[in-house]
Amino acid sequence: MYIKNLKEMESEACGVSRLTSSKSRGTVDLLQRALSLYALGMSLGHAPDNTDATLARMGLISQNFNSLKTAVDLACRGYYLQSMGLLRNVYENWLAFWYLSKYPAEAERWLDAHWDSQPPKAETMKNKIDHPSKLMKAKLGEFNAELCHFAHTDPVAIIPLLSAREGELTVHFGVTYDARLFNGCAYAISLWLGNMLEVLALWIPEGSDWHEQKDRLVDDLLSFIDSCNTGIFG
Repeated sequence: MYIKNLKEMESEACGVSRLTSSKSRGTVDLLQRALSLYALGMSLGHAPDNTDATLARMGLISQNFNSLKTAVDLACRGYYLQSMGLLRNVYENWLAFWYLSKYPAEAERWLDAHWDSQPPKAETMKNKIDHPSKLMKAKLGEFNAELCHFAHTDPVAIIPLLSAREGELTVHFGVTYDARLFNGCAYAISLWLGNMLEVLALWIPEGSDWHEQKDRLVDDLLSFIDSCNTGIFG
């Protein structure tokens, strides 16, 4: 079995990135536009106060931007499992943002690194935050279950790397472009980019044209998600 050296594997990832930009240009552009609007929103955002809860929530917004940008970068380079793995933390930070909205007095659990003052578990936060409907609460449970496949050891870590050669299964080392896997990553990333843009909207001044840009972009993200749900990828 031939195992590439690190230089070859980096060259391979760069090649996948070029191929992704060529074959999935529309999707890549959509994700980059969403990240750009996210970054702009962080510069325009106006914190409502200077409390510990607001400080912690701002940190969660900032961290999720870093994670989502990295998830896009990894997906474009063919590291699909690693890209999806980052979204579990995005999900938990999103829960924490809304949890602190309801329980601001617990902000020290995010600002104090002592082991005995850790934030609550994701399941606890999910059950305590306000949900607009029972359906949304059920969906949050589905998000968690799905993302657990990528955050923990699971068959999804191995199966995409297997291929049959001369009647035997072999393991691929490195990355290759796979439109189906890339679109699967883009689907999940689009969902959480949309969620975080809605979060940011709460802190953007009402008169800013950022809101109109956000509404148009969220519509584009939803259109892409709908196309994925029907098996038609842009």
